[in-house]
Amino acid sequence: MRYVPASALAALAVLLLCAALALHPVPARAGGDAGYDLDFEIPEAEEPRGLGFKGEIELRATIRPLDEDSLLYKQRYYQDMGDSVQSDFLLRLKPELSYALDAVSLYARPRLDLDWSADKRAGGEPDEPSEEFMDDERHWGSSVVLEEGFASWQPTHALTLEAGKKVLKWGKGYAWNPVAFVSRLKDIDDPDQTREGYVMAYADAIRSFDGPLTTLALTPVLVPVGTSVNGDLAPGDSVLYGAKAYFLLYDTDIDLLFMNGEAFDTRLGLDFSTNLSSNFEVHGEAALRRGFDQQRIDDEGNVSSRTYDAFSYLLGLRYLSSTDTTLLLEYYHNDEGYSPEEMREYFTLIENGYNQYLDTGNDRLIKRSNLVASDYNPSGAGRDYLYLRLSRPEPWDILYLTPAVTCIANLGDASFTVNPEVSYLARQDLTLRALFVIPFGPAGSEFSEKIQDAKIQLSMTYTF
Repeated sequence: MRYVPASALAALAVLLLCAALALHPVPARAGGDAGYDLDFEIPEAEEPRGLGFKGEIELRATIRPLDEDSLLYKQRYYQDMGDSVQSDFLLRLKPELSYALDAVSLYARPRLDLDWSADKRAGGEPDEPSEEFMDDERHWGSSVVLEEGFASWQPTHALTLEAGKKVLKWGKGYAWNPVAFVSRLKDIDDPDQTREGYVMAYADAIRSFDGPLTTLALTPVLVPVGTSVNGDLAPGDSVLYGAKAYFLLYDTDIDLLFMNGEAFDTRLGLDFSTNLSSNFEVHGEAALRRGFDQQRIDDEGNVSSRTYDAFSYLLGLRYLSSTDTTLLLEYYHNDEGYSPEEMREYFTLIENGYNQYLDTGNDRLIKRSNLVASDYNPSGAGRDYLYLRLSRPEPWDILYLTPAVTCIANLGDASFTVNPEVSYLARQDLTLRALFVIPFGPAGSEFSEKIQDAKIQLSMTYTF
């Protein structure tokens, strides 16, 4: 039996207490929620039949003013300082095709990208059936990726069988999902972006009851792993297996989840979501990863590993005000991340390595830092984060305009980003959007040492 820290057990107890309290919703104040009455009958939707086709075309431009004083900039360009501004342009076609006949249905969502980058980076091997082109081009790139493509068989309303490539949406969090054991990470700056799924087979069996427990569902999952299929989940050829048990108990959604397999750390999870009133929702997740192996490096370039049971959790709320302003707040503890002290050691290594290269031409230390760059450099590599988002549609009676602002804070080192954005529905089928990502923080902190001073993203999306 591996040791689980007392703090982790305490956090799990708090999460379970929140779930228990959520089973007894707070009574609404008299007349206070009149504008948010959601108690109405929803007519049963007719199942679509035949061929369906829709999709979107997106044109996106990204501009990144670079921070030449940041440590990650020096790590990447220490031999040849690049331009002070990077630009990327993307043309993306994302059609969705579906076909339904009786109990059988098919769905596919491929993604076709054509992009130009001022500083093209080598990409990883895409999962089959996907392909990358223009590998030898300096600036141009192109790819065809099947984000989702699966077949479904629903012999009864209570049973669904599916197989193919699918995004498994486990978890209740918006920005992070520690219980999403077989899902690719969300883009923290834009969590609503669609993602590529994994090849899998799963079933969904549902049963309804009278009483406090109104719905029970069981979802077993099988995930094959091979060289070109789901290869980033586990080494070698194997089959992962897991399941989700869903309960609708006292109007509270509760999931119990697990995933296991050869050369795959055993993972256990719990999540919940409930409405305390018609305009106030709370949610949470907790995940235990047994035998997690974390790569670490010290300020002298010595790489080591530490194996432990990682306990991560998330607590969040969503509130809709009387002015239609939506507030989303989430706290995330990432036990698989690095402490502020460990991040400082990594940044000190880069600084020492860069100075050594300037003084002697010896780049041994800075090359050592690149051995673990994929672990330390991504956003979210720390331990404790806060996510706050405010959005309001059509302020000041400006039709079709939706401004929003997001703040993502690393609580361990006091660094954060402020991300204002605005979207405008120019026509029913054309959306214009501008997103800005501006980092702040003291020297040696996660967001202050990012390679860019800011990110400016402009996009135009046409739906059909």
